[in-house]
Amino acid sequence: MFLLFLGIALLIYCFILLPNSQTDSHFDREQVEYTIGEKMAMQEDRERRGSTGYIRYTMAPVYAVDQFYIDIHTKMLTALEEGDYYRFLHLQTLYISTNQANFLLEDPRFFDSPFPIKDRKHAYYQTLLKHESLLASGKDVTPALIEEKTTFQALSNLLLGYLPFILLFTAIFFSSDVLIRDKHNKTIIQGVPIPWYRLLNLKSAIAFFYTLIVLSLLFLFGALFISIQYGWGSLTLELPIMPLQQTFTLQDYDTMTIGTFLLTTMSFIPICVFLLIRLNVCLNLLVKNQWVVLVISSLLLFSEHFYFNRTTRELFGYEVSFFPQTYFDFGKVITGEKSFLINLETITYTRGIMVLLITILIVEILLFFTAKYVNKRRFYK
Repeated sequence: MFLLFLGIALLIYCFILLPNSQTDSHFDREQVEYTIGEKMAMQEDRERRGSTGYIRYTMAPVYAVDQFYIDIHTKMLTALEEGDYYRFLHLQTLYISTNQANFLLEDPRFFDSPFPIKDRKHAYYQTLLKHESLLASGKDVTPALIEEKTTFQALSNLLLGYLPFILLFTAIFFSSDVLIRDKHNKTIIQGVPIPWYRLLNLKSAIAFFYTLIVLSLLFLFGALFISIQYGWGSLTLELPIMPLQQTFTLQDYDTMTIGTFLLTTMSFIPICVFLLIRLNVCLNLLVKNQWVVLVISSLLLFSEHFYFNRTTRELFGYEVSFFPQTYFDFGKVITGEKSFLINLETITYTRGIMVLLITILIVEILLFFTAKYVNKRRFYK
């Protein structure tokens, strides 16, 4: 049943959500045409009055600003009509680079942000770097590349969203009854001539590889569905990253190829999946109820959401970079997005791997002693 749910969710994303998604630089053709007409009418009125006007705070001439908007957006529309997407992207990048003050000014995402100016600038720099890197890539620019809908771009954006939590919850769900289901076949399991701790390891391995196979198949089918519509894209395209948190200007930013991002991000998946499965085995021994195990593990997975805000840098007196749940959102760890949100430079790939491996070691020790206390006979009693 859960596999059916995952399949339906995959189809909904590939054929409904992705086609209707928009980037921060989405070009609304109808809105642009309407705005051009509106500004042209105002330009004619200014010409009749012989007044150019000025913007109150910047003292910039309104006539010149509006004429620049009309000229460059008219050229964008012409480029779209002619199918010259490279020229369109070049013009759009030029306009964005000269219009930082108004970029996403009316976007409701920033209305409730505690740091709206900082967040808007962050989105601005990311968009600018994406456009500039695409122009410099030498690739044939297509609408799908501009809108970030190709397979590799879509996967990268998903990993920067809620996909990591969906993947890890899948691992939790599949392993929540890894031992409990055997209580219905007590005589068969008790008769298996395998030491108890080795049996726990075997059960963990089966759950681990089953989870990875299911996730791999979902990735494969998702990639095929998206590539049929928009193509694969390229692994050499670049994503903006923020390795520094010092000046909060373009100097703090850099780029990383999508291939490097995906490879680095995917290295977190088997580690996190293994950690959660071993934790579930330990909980199976202690709780012996599938749904309680599922709830406890899920609470641990999503625990960061209960205390996280943009000013939370410590938990129980320790920096949040020392807690494993910080790294479950591993896509944002790689790009520096996690560090940006709370102004820390210590949430890094290297520290994340170290923290998760240490956590696995702690869970392994707990599991070893728990298995000694809750032996096979006591568990199936």
